[in-house]
Amino acid sequence: MKKNLLALGLLAISYSVQAQNVLLHVDTDANMYVSNGTLLYNGGGLQTRTTGKIENRGNIMVVGSASDVFKTLDTTGDKLDGGNIVMKLTDPANPVTSSYGQLYITGISQANITGIVDKEYASTKHGAYQQIGIPFIDKTFASLNTQFAGNFNSTRWSGREILKWSNANVRWDGSIIPAAPITSASTPGIAIDLNSATTAQDRTAYYTFGGANFNPEILHTVTGKPYADGVTGPNVVNLTPSSITTYGAGGNNSNIYRERYNTYINDVFDNAVPWVSPTFGKYIYQFSNPYLTNLDLSLIGFDETTTGATIGDNNAISNIWGVVVNPANVAYNSNTGTTSGYAAAQIVTFDENTKKPVGNFDALIIKPLGTFKIKLRNSTSQTLDFDNLRRFSTTPRAENTSYTVTANKNGNNNTGSIKQLGVLALDINGKQIGETYYVVAPQFATGHINDPSLTSVQAMTSTDAIIQTFEENVSNGGIDQNYSSAYRLYINEANETNFLGKRVDLNVFGSNVKFLKFEIRDNTNLIQNGTHALSSGTGFYYTTASGQPVQAKQGDVVAVNNTNYGLFYGLPQNTLDTGNVKPTSRTLVTYNPDVKNYIVRFDPDWKSASVQVFDASGKLVISEKSVKTDSDYVIRLDSSNKAVYFVKVVDNSGNTVNAKILIK
Repeated sequence: MKKNLLALGLLAISYSVQAQNVLLHVDTDANMYVSNGTLLYNGGGLQTRTTGKIENRGNIMVVGSASDVFKTLDTTGDKLDGGNIVMKLTDPANPVTSSYGQLYITGISQANITGIVDKEYASTKHGAYQQIGIPFIDKTFASLNTQFAGNFNSTRWSGREILKWSNANVRWDGSIIPAAPITSASTPGIAIDLNSATTAQDRTAYYTFGGANFNPEILHTVTGKPYADGVTGPNVVNLTPSSITTYGAGGNNSNIYRERYNTYINDVFDNAVPWVSPTFGKYIYQFSNPYLTNLDLSLIGFDETTTGATIGDNNAISNIWGVVVNPANVAYNSNTGTTSGYAAAQIVTFDENTKKPVGNFDALIIKPLGTFKIKLRNSTSQTLDFDNLRRFSTTPRAENTSYTVTANKNGNNNTGSIKQLGVLALDINGKQIGETYYVVAPQFATGHINDPSLTSVQAMTSTDAIIQTFEENVSNGGIDQNYSSAYRLYINEANETNFLGKRVDLNVFGSNVKFLKFEIRDNTNLIQNGTHALSSGTGFYYTTASGQPVQAKQGDVVAVNNTNYGLFYGLPQNTLDTGNVKPTSRTLVTYNPDVKNYIVRFDPDWKSASVQVFDASGKLVISEKSVKTDSDYVIRLDSSNKAVYFVKVVDNSGNTVNAKILIK
């Protein structure tokens, strides 16, 4: 970050260290501009008067004491209509990818923070409901209705309501918690009352806004009084297991709002059978960023003072499994490749041994108003200290760099045990529209893991992901056909010793992916551009369409000329003959608890298909042709009989997917 003091346009600005506890005062008609990349440090109180204005596209630090103030004033007292301290987007024509102004306030009591801040906001659209945080205290929900132009109401299931997540009860709550299961949607208080306002207890709350009228992809300005710091020490957030111990068979139990758990709970980490695994959907905690400064979650798994940092982030969550971040920062549409949001969330997992992250590392920077979900491996309670997570940088802090809000990313490369290859999918304009990760370490497991809650760093991807890898065959490399039609992977792990030089298959789907870019990390640190070898002396490789191995180098961009690639850690042992059938389809055979049967979920590119099911003796038990592929095909089998079945699905172009079903 540039250490410029500030870039100013002003008429009447004064600095004072007098008894009014204000160091920086921006008076009537004065204009202060903090430009992109600039750091403005203010070691005391700050205030504006009437039309005095601070326009911030960079970073402002307000470091005060309990007696200092943060105010916006008019001629009679507090000015509450905004327009004075504005956190701007640098590039308003492209608000989702734009850099943005940030504000860091520390040491000033909440009672003395009465100034109104304007925060410009835009985000990718998450779907029917937008996941969001509200970093302002005493903020009425009715004012959000106006500022987001959302036409919100207080009717649950209307698509226009606002709800708040309850980690304790694993559900979306309204303003009033029913004493017993509701009997009708008209029960008062089962959505947020728009006349109510946020409180100190809401500062890390995770909200969802009905998207029927709310378009988050266009520029909005949200105003309010910032929260004071203090989500630290005795005020840390607790990660304590919910009292809900079972979701019922197939997740079909209902909460007090008559909503089945399987309609809104998901778990990308646990690749065992959904709703059967004892950890599926459990120990997940959802929060938002309570501040107008970024949060850096990259080092929350361990005490980084043990790896060279003098000051850490005050977090060491020993049983952390992973973090899911809602889509952000990338403009993408499944048809055009340039306009909406990711098809799937961005995921990071943490190594059980070192507690260091793997996967979409930069997604661990949570923007103001952004949200995230943390999953733990077991029921052991933890705490999350937010204050030392605040950082201006948009990239994570290196593990040996002491915590400060201004700490830059450290470019030094640590020798470490985790090696990571990120393969980023780019469109014709060079925009990132998807990603997948292959990670190796001595402690990682090769192939399918029966109980992923113990050590796994793998994470699954959605069936319509445009780039994905397959579970690997332990012995020979390539695809493990036992799981090729069961799940695909966003993060794929293997043991660096027993899988050295063996193939992991990667598929690229759709015409929008024009290039692949390589992002290589040694532990948590990016290696230098153009570098192939990691600290171990070994590097990653990929194969071209002809099957020839090529060194993967940090920052390289290659044109897409194939739908299937091989990824390797170490020089490939055999690239011309993997001994595997390579599926080029996103069609999956998977269990659906909603219908209590296995289903075929078709590739979006398939037009029609035939489905055949054979029993273990080879007898054909189901045969259907001209199956429509615009919805799931239900494989109707008798679940009361323990048996093995084999499924063959063929599309109209001859693409074939084979799967095995085991009914226990």
